[in-house]
Amino acid sequence: MWFFVAGLWIVMVAAIFWAYGRKRKQALSARAKELEALISGAKGGALPPDLPQAAAPVSDAKPVVTVAAEKYSKKLRLLEKADALLYLLLRSGLPDHEIFARLSLLDVVEPGASLHGFEREQSVRRLSQSMVDFVVCNKQLEIVAAVLYAATDASTAEMRRATETCLRAAGIRIVTIDPAALPRHHQVRALIYGDDPPSAA
Repeated sequence: MWFFVAGLWIVMVAAIFWAYGRKRKQALSARAKELEALISGAKGGALPPDLPQAAAPVSDAKPVVTVAAEKYSKKLRLLEKADALLYLLLRSGLPDHEIFARLSLLDVVEPGASLHGFEREQSVRRLSQSMVDFVVCNKQLEIVAAVLYAATDASTAEMRRATETCLRAAGIRIVTIDPAALPRHHQVRALIYGDDPPSAA
């Protein structure tokens, strides 16, 4: 009896595998025919008759303007002459530091954890619209100080005050430099660190 049941199971399993294999061969054969039809249609410049034809282009459709169609030109310098001069001065005075130019305030500080939803979005937008002239970091890319140019007029002074308020709230040292009276390169380290010189490595 057990031999009969075992034999019956073996026959049923074999039948299932045979049926599956047959269906798979049929599916592969049909797929191969579809691919051949596509290839022959592509070579002949037309689609196979059993495939839907592409819709004809609408005559009054507006052409898509791509970025490649725009006119652009490369800047001669990444930094203007005055910015480049201060950048090189900071680099020479702090060779063991990293100097970053023209970062947004959002790159340096972030909204407080207490701000949520619309208030946080507003804060992010304000921070992204303000610029920091230079940021001095150590080799671990930890922020040491923010360097700002001295304000030259009333409107600039108002923007500077808002930027300085954010930087101070974040605990970032602010160094203001007059572009018309740049420090000597040997004065840069003391200017950036003030009375809190970095510890020796």
